[in-house]
Amino acid sequence: MTEMGGPNIAIERELDSQASLGLQENELVRAATMREHFISILKGSLLTKIGLLFVIIFVLLAIFGPYITPFDTTAATSSVNEGPSGSHIFGTDASGFDIFSRVLAAPRIDVTIAVVATLLSLVMGSLIGLLASFFRGFAGELVMRASDTVQAFPLFVLAIVVVVGFGRSYAVIVIVIALLNVPIYLRLIRAEVLSLRERTFVEAARATGDRGVSIALRHVLPNAMTPGFAQASITFGYSIIITAGLSFIGAGVQPPTPEWGSMIAAGKDGIIIGQWWTSVFPGLAMSMCVFGFAVVGEAVQDIFLRRT
Repeated sequence: MTEMGGPNIAIERELDSQASLGLQENELVRAATMREHFISILKGSLLTKIGLLFVIIFVLLAIFGPYITPFDTTAATSSVNEGPSGSHIFGTDASGFDIFSRVLAAPRIDVTIAVVATLLSLVMGSLIGLLASFFRGFAGELVMRASDTVQAFPLFVLAIVVVVGFGRSYAVIVIVIALLNVPIYLRLIRAEVLSLRERTFVEAARATGDRGVSIALRHVLPNAMTPGFAQASITFGYSIIITAGLSFIGAGVQPPTPEWGSMIAAGKDGIIIGQWWTSVFPGLAMSMCVFGFAVVGEAVQDIFLRRT
């Protein structure tokens, strides 16, 4: 028995060793690919570089914006409806708030909500898409039909209904935006997992003893996340638009908290009488932010499609 078992054990160990080397090689290839993707973005077109610059600026403003404002963002100044001047670069609004200060501070709310909602939808959609594709059957079909149902509704109208029904807190806004975006990631990851589940590295993982959920989470999901990360940048900009849109109609972040949508809404009536600065500057800031993330997202998607 010992003589017969010895060679078999040696062969099994050799197979396990080869499988482990294959998995390690796959991890190295994936890391190198991510580095190449990032370098490709940095070497992209002028438009991509401008978009990346906008992304960096607004991320920094989200972190440091409230600390570098020249005026208190929630305290009125002595000037009301004053146009752009030396003392107030972007002018003041009907309440006497300094618009420049509020534009600098607004990314703290808008960008934070968009980041958290996007990450939440990415994680939820990826996990659900993974399970729906890796463990197919009635449950997977039910998930896909539920996804179809959510996408059948006008998303912004659905967001308004849910926010008004459950409250206007930051947590509710984040959860609503995340849930609206989950079907996008669910379908992306599901399609990618279906193409990966029969690849060689999955067979190598099975040879090392991994089974079921372990293979799905450790080996398949990390390789399926590239299109999800590419979509995240675009979803981020869309999340900012929804956040601002909810505030614009009074269903989102409420004044005097500095937020682009509510600032645009507060100044929309003044445009008719020539007080354009109240809405134009917040609108430009929001447009630049959304543009930056959309351009970077498109660049990431182009790189991914070109290399797959």
